[in-house]
Amino acid sequence: MTHACFFPPHRATSLPLRPIAPLMAGSVGMLLCFGVLPAQAAETAPNAAQAQYPHTPTTHPASSKMVLPDPHGPTPVATTHQHPGFWDNVLLPPLTSRPEAYGQPQSLELAPQPSALLHQGPWGVFNANTGAAAGFGTVGYYAVSRWAEDWSNLRDPKNRIDALDPLKYIPFNQSGSIYLSLSGNFRHHGFYDQKAGFGTLRTSPSYRSNLRWNAGADLHLGEHVRLYGELLSAQAGGINYYGYAGGRWRSKLDAQQAFIEVRGHMLGATMGAMVGRMSFLDAPPYITAGSVYPAVPYSWNGVRGYAFWKRFRVDLFDLTLTNNAPTTAFHDQVGYRTRWYGAYTSYAVPNFKFLNRNSQVFVDTFFMGYLLASNPIASTTGTIAGSTRRDTPGMRVWGNAGPIEFSLGGMWQGGEFRAAKYGPTRPVSAYSFNAQISWRFAHWWGRPAIGIQADDISGGDTRKSQTSTWGSFLSPFVPSAYYLDLSTYIGNANLVDVGPIATIATSRNTTLLLKVPVVWRNSVHDAIYSNPTAAYAFRPSGGYTATMPQASFTWRATRHVTFSLDGEYVFASKALIKTGASSGAYVQSNLELTF
Repeated sequence: MTHACFFPPHRATSLPLRPIAPLMAGSVGMLLCFGVLPAQAAETAPNAAQAQYPHTPTTHPASSKMVLPDPHGPTPVATTHQHPGFWDNVLLPPLTSRPEAYGQPQSLELAPQPSALLHQGPWGVFNANTGAAAGFGTVGYYAVSRWAEDWSNLRDPKNRIDALDPLKYIPFNQSGSIYLSLSGNFRHHGFYDQKAGFGTLRTSPSYRSNLRWNAGADLHLGEHVRLYGELLSAQAGGINYYGYAGGRWRSKLDAQQAFIEVRGHMLGATMGAMVGRMSFLDAPPYITAGSVYPAVPYSWNGVRGYAFWKRFRVDLFDLTLTNNAPTTAFHDQVGYRTRWYGAYTSYAVPNFKFLNRNSQVFVDTFFMGYLLASNPIASTTGTIAGSTRRDTPGMRVWGNAGPIEFSLGGMWQGGEFRAAKYGPTRPVSAYSFNAQISWRFAHWWGRPAIGIQADDISGGDTRKSQTSTWGSFLSPFVPSAYYLDLSTYIGNANLVDVGPIATIATSRNTTLLLKVPVVWRNSVHDAIYSNPTAAYAFRPSGGYTATMPQASFTWRATRHVTFSLDGEYVFASKALIKTGASSGAYVQSNLELTF
């Protein structure tokens, strides 16, 4: 994309509805640079946090009128696509609308999909729906982690349905076992904050524009060995913007991922090991997720080993966080200030029928250890600098039982906090309970799911001595913004929230997510956190913090183009406003171009 394709937004005003215009100019304007959008209605599957169902027609429709198959019935077989093209929007796969927004609730469809439309690995039942159960992030036509895609099915010409398929499967030998797969993504995100961070960062509105592109190459050297590399660059700017901290908004061109994987069959399982720099998503969405924002996703260095049996899998890992703070190209470092290690297991309960619908439930158990060289905790008036070790065993039961889609999880956290400059050490004892449950009305228009989300995440007590037990739960790797708070003004620490959640497929290629979380502090003697490692200076009376109605609309134009618009209004409590906070609107636009 050239600079000529960028349309700078106009200055935002203080009115909450006015930012839509500059956001649309920033993202839709860039979309128009790539060509005329197709007028014909497209089919898609909504994102994994929204309604999910297969919609693959057996032939190209003669008109826009189309009957969608039952989400729990047989899946039609796709025929060979006669005229593939970049802008084709007829034969759309069962994609997630926003792969990086994966989570619950989701309908776990057990019917097999046409091989041309899925690019998942040999993970059996763990590929249910979009494969989040396999531990590699969601994988459909495209994936959150692009190395998780398997394009070997393009050996069969009938599976080549897209004009860019020649880039996805480039064979180097007669059998096709040695091949190269290329991938790429370009995105533009626009952010409008009427009162960023409850008004702590600027009192006037701000607009931020964020551009990111990445390109990957996946070389398969037969059945057992492959090499993956990915380059990434990101830029940011804006009007009245308030800075880009932490090295994750901007990045010179650098190696985002680079690893070798060895895979084979032992002890009745498919086993593999990965060594190098990689993304890591084998955790519930309230622990970590693909980076919606900031622009630069987490990148990890170390080793990962996995094994898949028919209904059981295990994942072992020991990773350190990449230091992407250096501003010079190709100078990212293997960081040693943050370490993440542990084990994750998942058992797939034998599929069953409930209320005459296919059902699948997963039972996950895990242990996650964190070592953070910098992790301040709240005090009565500010923060206490220091480092921490957290030991976190947990369990999660999730999936669908007929129309009921649910995720129920709990974690306990031990370890210690050590104050800086050889200060006192204090033990940690904390917990987190997370729940989502919804009912899918599969035979209604739009196949809506209506449910409730609730979380209880422990907080500490700043009144206690600096040698007493600290009770604030730590989940340091920025969970998906779509799990709780689109604006990310409130982090997953010291909070209790409850609120309705609804998802609906507003058309064959659009989805809408609605939720209204109401948030309190778990402990009134702990801070409100913007993220689990950063506390606000506010110390209001009472526990009630804010109510945050929010909506997320997504449109899948083609297999390669997705546009979405997210909005939220943060109603701060009276007690919080008295301490200097402000209520305000937040709006975000997202344009994704992917191959």
